[in-house]
Amino acid sequence: MGKIEDWFIPIYHYVAGFALIAVYFKWLLPVFFVHKRRLVAVFLLIVLLATLISVKLLFFKLVQYELILSRVFLVHEFLRVFHFLGFTTAFYIMDWNLKLKQENFQKDIENVQLKVMHRSLQLSSHFVLNSLSIYMARIIKLSPDLATEFSYLTSLLRYSFKEFEEPNFLMEEVKSVKNYLEIQKMRFSRLTVIAEIDIPSIAEMLPMPKLCLLTLVENVFFHGAYTDVDHPCIIKFLLVQNESTGDWVFTVNIANKVQRLGVKPRSGFGASSVFRVLAHEFGEGFHYSIESGESTYSLLLTIHYGKAIQNRSD
Repeated sequence: MGKIEDWFIPIYHYVAGFALIAVYFKWLLPVFFVHKRRLVAVFLLIVLLATLISVKLLFFKLVQYELILSRVFLVHEFLRVFHFLGFTTAFYIMDWNLKLKQENFQKDIENVQLKVMHRSLQLSSHFVLNSLSIYMARIIKLSPDLATEFSYLTSLLRYSFKEFEEPNFLMEEVKSVKNYLEIQKMRFSRLTVIAEIDIPSIAEMLPMPKLCLLTLVENVFFHGAYTDVDHPCIIKFLLVQNESTGDWVFTVNIANKVQRLGVKPRSGFGASSVFRVLAHEFGEGFHYSIESGESTYSLLLTIHYGKAIQNRSD
């Protein structure tokens, strides 16, 4: 409301308040919430407040400011401290809850990755791939067409054995889906699946977590009626560049009739796990919507890659 003639008192309160909050936030609150030593935390808080009052009385006396340890003085000091520590406690609880959610989310992601690794690395990859190479060399002498069909399986297995630490890209995942569909065509003569895949070469530089798209396509054969001529399964992959923004957008559209021939055992890794992995990988650039009923299922999934294309694995 007017001119401040003496800056000593506001500066002292600012510095003392900062020191109080730092000690309270860094040491006392973790003792209370994390270590669950509540009586110790309350005792330390009382000691801290008594120290704060004593230091203020002593410090003001040294610079010739007269302070009297009265009831009014104590009420004013504790009201000031109450406001400081009240807001600090609220911020600490918010920060603590956020860290707990992040830790739980990270544990979920690690759990999903472990499940995928368990599925794909049950045998030595070198043994399996070297054995398949021997069979391929023999098959190609007997039937080149059969060797081509056999290559769909070998390529798919080679991709599934790829280490998770290695960079993985959208084009690799799309090729694995194509190989998977070719194998299913050989398995089911009455297969009714309409697959439309339009992926330009830029996909070789776009990151994509391993086995995510393949799992979504596999669910079509796990839950869908893929031999119903009247209701064919739809699988569409489309990667286009937005003309106005220049951003690359990848779209997945899967629709199928749900089969009701009995409940199949679940693998523990399905669409929900895929969505968590993709949300972790792409953040706000990932969106999906599901329409599911008793007889139909429809998934629309989009990933916004943006303009910058980088060769990265993270």
